[in-house]
Amino acid sequence: MDIPVSDWASELFKGEQTARDVRERIGQALLDMQDNARASQAIADVSSSQVHGVSRYRGAFERVSEQLEDLPGAQLVKPNGFQFNLVRIGNGLLYPFCFAKRDANVRTARIQNVWSVIRELFAFAPPSAQADLFGQYTFDPSTVALRPRLAALPEDTRLVLVPFACNAAGLLKPYWGVAALADETGTLEWTIDPEPLPLPDVRTPKLTIPQQVVGHPGFDEGEQPLVVLAPRPDAERKLDVPPVSEVTPIEPLANENDEN
Repeated sequence: MDIPVSDWASELFKGEQTARDVRERIGQALLDMQDNARASQAIADVSSSQVHGVSRYRGAFERVSEQLEDLPGAQLVKPNGFQFNLVRIGNGLLYPFCFAKRDANVRTARIQNVWSVIRELFAFAPPSAQADLFGQYTFDPSTVALRPRLAALPEDTRLVLVPFACNAAGLLKPYWGVAALADETGTLEWTIDPEPLPLPDVRTPKLTIPQQVVGHPGFDEGEQPLVVLAPRPDAERKLDVPPVSEVTPIEPLANENDEN
């Protein structure tokens, strides 16, 4: 079933078709992420799901950038001090993150660790509309100092969140939308309601083919082995002793049938 692209996505990504391509490729990227994470967990064969978690965290960024980097207008952005590339297309800067390990309401999603890069990314999000009891905003994006690569982005860049629920059993619910960071504990205030991301019906598994050795000779084309011949001692030849190819077995002095 064809799911229409929302107006906000078409506007941010500079066209309905581009927004559709971005949406579909994100879905494929998250499936690839989950497949790789589950494979890593299975190979590790350990009781803890930590292997899945590490692979899932890294894979979310790497698979999304891998899927989107060849789209027209795509720009890879790696903030100073951050391990991974983020992708900017049109005016949308994508940030994927796991918000739950079970089936949960995405509107309760929180950013788990509001560290410096996260604060700077939310400088490209709308300001929170809710002030605290003293009439001040807990987080004001206009006061955040940006590191050079983020400061170089156009002012009309808008942070697009890609939250998804995921555990070692499966990918549960992926979404995308726009939210403000309401406070330093990671509470999100959605200004554009998170929309479910459609996932492709048919997966496109990545087959890893071992690197082939070019120019290696076949089994029957190799060099013949050298057979080292041991000449007979001169003494044996002079005494006309017949050659012996096998060592003469030594007869035992006693056997198990002898009486004690």
